[in-house]
Amino acid sequence: MINKPVRTSDLALATFAALGLVASSALAQTTPVFDYSFPASWGGTGTAVIDQSTSLNNGLTQGTLSLSAAVPSGKTGQSINTAARGGIVTSGTQLLNNSTVFAAGGFTYDVWFRWNGTDSGSWGHIQKLVDYAGTESLQLVTANDGTASLQLVLSETVAISAPVSQNTWYNATVTFAADSMVGPDVSGTANLYLDRTLAGSVAALKDPDGDGLNRPIGIGMLAIPQASPLVFFYGEIYNPSVSLGVTLVPEPSTLTLAVLGGFALLAARRRAG
Repeated sequence: MINKPVRTSDLALATFAALGLVASSALAQTTPVFDYSFPASWGGTGTAVIDQSTSLNNGLTQGTLSLSAAVPSGKTGQSINTAARGGIVTSGTQLLNNSTVFAAGGFTYDVWFRWNGTDSGSWGHIQKLVDYAGTESLQLVTANDGTASLQLVLSETVAISAPVSQNTWYNATVTFAADSMVGPDVSGTANLYLDRTLAGSVAALKDPDGDGLNRPIGIGMLAIPQASPLVFFYGEIYNPSVSLGVTLVPEPSTLTLAVLGGFALLAARRRAG
């Protein structure tokens, strides 16, 4: 049997087939709340932080913030360093209010971070990554031995935790899929992904307490505008974003299966030809 040469069109077919399988699980109907990237959103001077999404939910720097050349491997641009007691708050408030979240089917947080190993000795050793009103948070609880716990908090209650280490870049994604709304409460399923691997999934409730506080979303800090943030993050943050709706996160095994599926389709086409 003589193997047929692989044509460009065949390779394209395999590639598109693989991407199609990934896209079916990776894409969902989402609307950006904000998408901050650096230095495009903030160049290191002034206080204005410009939303790179179509929603135009700009923000303001708080405290002492700086740009850092440190970014995750393979990424471009810069990160923000919040370790000198700095952060960002959105100009708008109640951006994840319960009525809006339920209508959109949920919400998603996505952020890269690198903790520098400094333990926070106050506020229960908590350090904030993405925080809505102080009630729905992605945060760290740190220790002085170079370890920490990444926590997904809903309605001021820890829903899921996962261990992280110092001086290591991580990509964290939080999804909350809204199922029903009874009175002011939204119930659904919360997921925490760490480097695209599911760290935990639980049934969860989002109560309206955060809406009543009328606060912004904080990046690298508790969502209370402060000249010197009360609760902040010791490290670097890269490309933080929040969306309405749920982004389905393909785990590494899913990506591998998608690629294998694409090339299986290519093999079948070559045999048939």
